[in-house]
Amino acid sequence: MSINALNRRVPTLTLLTVAVSLALFGCSDSDNSFNNDDTAQPTTTYEVDIQRTEFGIPHITAKDYKSLGYGVGYAFAEDNICSLAREIVIARGQSMLYLGEDGDVTSDVFYTWYNSPAKRQQFLAAQQPEVLDAVAGYAAGYSRYLRDTGVDNIDPECAGAPWVQEIDTDDLLALYGKANLRGGLANFVAPIVAAAPPAIDTAMTSRRLPTSSGAASETSLYSSSSSSSSSSSSSSASASELAAGFDFDMTTINVMDGGSNAYALGSEVTGTQRGILYGNPHEPWDGVQRFYQFHLTLPGELDVMGAAQQGQPFPNIGFNKDVAWSHTVSTAKRFTLYQLNLVDGNPMKYTYESTEGTVEERDIKKVDVTIQLPDNGSLTQPIYLSHYGPMLAVNTVNGLLPAWGSNNLAFTIRDAASENPRSLNQWLSMNKADSVEDLKERMQDTVGLGFVNTIAADRHGKALYADISTVPHVTADKLKSCIAGQPFLQGIVSFDLPALNGSKAACEWGNDADSPQAGIFGASNLPFLIRDDYVANSNDSYWFSNPNQPLTDFSPLLRRRLAPFISANPPDGVPLLMRTRMGFQQIFDRLDNSDGLGGDTFTLENLQQVVYGNRSYVAELVLDDVLADCVANPVLTLSSGGSIDATQACTVLSNWDRRNNLGSRGAHVFREFWRNVDFTETTDDAFAVPFDESDPINTPRDLKITAGTRTALADAIAYFQNNGVALDATLGELQYTLDASKNNERIPMHGGQGREGVFNVARGPAPNADASEYAFINNGPTYMQAVTFDDKGPVVNALLAYSQSADSTRPYHRDQTRRYAAKDWIRLPFSAGEIATQAVGDTLQLTE
Repeated sequence: MSINALNRRVPTLTLLTVAVSLALFGCSDSDNSFNNDDTAQPTTTYEVDIQRTEFGIPHITAKDYKSLGYGVGYAFAEDNICSLAREIVIARGQSMLYLGEDGDVTSDVFYTWYNSPAKRQQFLAAQQPEVLDAVAGYAAGYSRYLRDTGVDNIDPECAGAPWVQEIDTDDLLALYGKANLRGGLANFVAPIVAAAPPAIDTAMTSRRLPTSSGAASETSLYSSSSSSSSSSSSSSASASELAAGFDFDMTTINVMDGGSNAYALGSEVTGTQRGILYGNPHEPWDGVQRFYQFHLTLPGELDVMGAAQQGQPFPNIGFNKDVAWSHTVSTAKRFTLYQLNLVDGNPMKYTYESTEGTVEERDIKKVDVTIQLPDNGSLTQPIYLSHYGPMLAVNTVNGLLPAWGSNNLAFTIRDAASENPRSLNQWLSMNKADSVEDLKERMQDTVGLGFVNTIAADRHGKALYADISTVPHVTADKLKSCIAGQPFLQGIVSFDLPALNGSKAACEWGNDADSPQAGIFGASNLPFLIRDDYVANSNDSYWFSNPNQPLTDFSPLLRRRLAPFISANPPDGVPLLMRTRMGFQQIFDRLDNSDGLGGDTFTLENLQQVVYGNRSYVAELVLDDVLADCVANPVLTLSSGGSIDATQACTVLSNWDRRNNLGSRGAHVFREFWRNVDFTETTDDAFAVPFDESDPINTPRDLKITAGTRTALADAIAYFQNNGVALDATLGELQYTLDASKNNERIPMHGGQGREGVFNVARGPAPNADASEYAFINNGPTYMQAVTFDDKGPVVNALLAYSQSADSTRPYHRDQTRRYAAKDWIRLPFSAGEIATQAVGDTLQLTE
């Protein structure tokens, strides 16, 4: 192996790894040369050039896919090795062995079972040869960096840790397997591991076991208890009462927490023959969803730039010379629960009626899973499986639902995304698209996306919205008929969890002739829209991506809410998220210049002003009514008793610009007021004017001013006054992230809450009791790109809000974060000339 740094430009700052030279090739205006060196070289498996530009973005050029992956893995490890190493430990079910107090028994049991050798082999067998090469190269590049640097010399956050090890393809397959489950099984880890038949008579203990000591031991996850078998359930409760009994976090499944925004703007609204794309996925800043920017060039075959979540060898979101795309998390459900009718006297068997009417008995299988514990200890815990998938202890998430065996019932789950190994193939194919039509067809051919919508624009001036992703083949008729006469299933569906009768073959998922996977909808039954004006999505369903062309008549499983769409008179739509309404209002205001930015079309520059405007849609919707009531009734009742005078606070709110910019005064007061209001975005209960599906942007509206809304404001005022926070403080004084490279210096952050209708979401932990860490940001804006095209190729401004590197010793730890705070976008270099202009340091040539 060798490293050759080509010293072609004097660097402007000292870096461990180096970037671009004037001779970078393989980009759109390059000479397609590569490692031009006539000296005879030994045969190598990997050969790659890595050139970094400003802000640490690696441009990776190679002659084959394995070397491209090698370059991405090496560069990512330089910047984020701790993050990926930790995620691999979790995906392999080894957190108890390695992560001390952060270890989680339940997680380890689940992922050890799920990421079994057989499962990983199944995933491996489905990959295209180019994908296999890239994945193997990624693992090799990551491992090469670790060998070259030494575990004691990496990011101090994990330097010397025994869990930071060289990796192989097997490790990455476990990572991909875990990532696939985001919309499905990952939300049910605890109920899956807790599921046990009544004869075992067990109950869950602490998720975190005490650290074992001394000799090797084998420990049981469960201890004897009567809680599961003694639970009694009755079907006498109504569906609404059963739905109200859930203690289950639906924010991920229903995309109510975080989410994403994307606009695709066609030639009719850009005033040119070109399209414009804006995308901003709102994701956690740490963990498996962390994005990383890079540019791949395989001369003559692939030239693509963008960002991917860690461990991925191809951009998930990005652009090439012809098309740009982004993703938003889709509302579509990826799974269904199934209710099983147990055989009398045997909780390990259930009845199953074939399509011919024959009733058979099927077995519930027990799979023993052994995880490793410290000090050579181990723990063995069974996972139970029906032919659909793992069994569920549904009574742990809703005490009104029966425990396994009660009412002679049990519950299980099937997850379509867990059966989908095509995501990497899909992203490689998308990387090569030359138009939105081509992109759409590539998605239809593969149907490999696990949980996202796709929004795209191209150089031809077209705009695309599509939810072409893995969705269980369950029609409205099937969902309705397969819960008929089943009160528990009706209650589950009323809670927006899809559930079916598992005792009948008629309730198995259907099949489409054009589907690449059994049991999911094919392309002909998945929504898309291509237009010349615009499409938009902010995590609402396919229904409303353009007001002039709503889409209807697809499966209710593509919706956030289920019950309305299997009712006697199903609507076309339900209330939109406030952020969705803000997104469309911004478009309307731009096209008639109500935003005051000039003209009536979108440009790259005014688009950036629009999306960083940080308007609070809810404030625009309700604040005038709140203030009018405050003038009339300034003394407000606190929830704790007593009262408070709201005069000062309402003066501050009346002067507030109704934005979430750094200089906005009073934004925090409104935020806490709205957090306290009893308001659910998917209903219209809080408003006097109800939702009207013929006017979904403007309804519901007119907040009902009640004792509850007055107390919500009173409590917000008291929270800040009691903690010494000025009511007229600027948001920049309160909302921040930290720069660990500068002794945790605060970086002010603009943006706000999606529930408040702020388009640019910036969020973090809930406010603490004393407001000392009121608005710490570690979630929200990630890889933001604004892309258009000229005759030479893509023109791109972008930001990665948390910057390229989690390693505080790297120069790329918070450089883009500071640019985000200043709303100062960076121009991404794509062509060889652009890359040369932004080059920092030398070209790094790696061979192995």
